[in-house]
Amino acid sequence: MPREWLRGRLPKNEIVRAQLGMQDTDQGWLKNRLSDPTLWHLNRRTAAGGIAVGLFISWIPVPLQMIVAAFIAAVLRVHVPLSVVMVWFTNPLTIVPLLYAARYAGSTILQQPPGTNAIELSLPGFFSSLTQAGPVLATGALFCAILTALFGYLITSMVWRWSAMRRWRQRIRSSKSYRRSCRRSCRK
Repeated sequence: MPREWLRGRLPKNEIVRAQLGMQDTDQGWLKNRLSDPTLWHLNRRTAAGGIAVGLFISWIPVPLQMIVAAFIAAVLRVHVPLSVVMVWFTNPLTIVPLLYAARYAGSTILQQPPGTNAIELSLPGFFSSLTQAGPVLATGALFCAILTALFGYLITSMVWRWSAMRRWRQRIRSSKSYRRSCRRSCRK
């Protein structure tokens, strides 16, 4: 994972604390949590955990998802900015296919055929169809949340490890070529 690329695009701890108005005189749990350097340091564990938290929360239909993701990331001590950014996995362009996937997964898990009733364009009809589809959507959203969080964690960990191994091999190759060139120049 290109750490420098991410580091240049994510906010710094000092900037976030200044924007939240958290001065050094403030006391409390939130100040102590956000002062923890682990929440802002990019490494394989914190980045993969932040991505998993953000993907999980993005499937859960709660208001203020970014604040919930930041709170859970702070509790789990994973990268807060990545968890907040990954919440935008659900956005106005992707919400309809994601809801369809959650509905399909929920109906498959609960072994219920998906409702084929048309949604009425009245407020009571809408709430009636919502209460019928609620358990199916909730089950499907929870299943998809767990699945995407797990895949996000594993893929991030594997890409990070692959990138680190690649850099390590390049470093070894460059040091061997440097030693060879030094030996050749010393012989002359």
